[in-house]
Amino acid sequence: MNSSLFSHAEQPEPAKKHIDVPDVVVERRVPRELHEAFNGFTEYLHLWWPEEFTELGEGTHPEIESGSLIESGPDGETAVWATVTNRVQDAEIVLDWVKGHSAQTPTEARISFVPIDEATTSVTVTHSGFGTVADPVETHDAFSVAWPQILDRYARFMGSR
Repeated sequence: MNSSLFSHAEQPEPAKKHIDVPDVVVERRVPRELHEAFNGFTEYLHLWWPEEFTELGEGTHPEIESGSLIESGPDGETAVWATVTNRVQDAEIVLDWVKGHSAQTPTEARISFVPIDEATTSVTVTHSGFGTVADPVETHDAFSVAWPQILDRYARFMGSR
């Protein structure tokens, strides 16, 4: 029986249960000064992002455009992977990440750039917020595999061996 006075009223959804799932943290050092490392990640994403971690397959073009991380396919279709929530030039980019799960429950991917010396930059991805997605452990495990491979490709693009 509907507990509302109005028969057409929607029943409230039960509160989502939060599950504690650790962050995915991956760090790589690249042989580039800070500005080059940041721009290599943000401006040349389409040149190094691994094809196996795209949605639209071969010939796609991932890029940060108009405040979103999107993928454009060769047939003109697009997929939104994330929304940029903060961008500090040469220091950090923060994304509300939806690729791989529902847009209603974004996770957060924070990419930080820290100079080690004049010619080396540490790039760290901290992906958090898995506890509220539909399949938190599965989603965490998928990103635990993906981010190291993604950053390895980026590091090779930037000249790491």
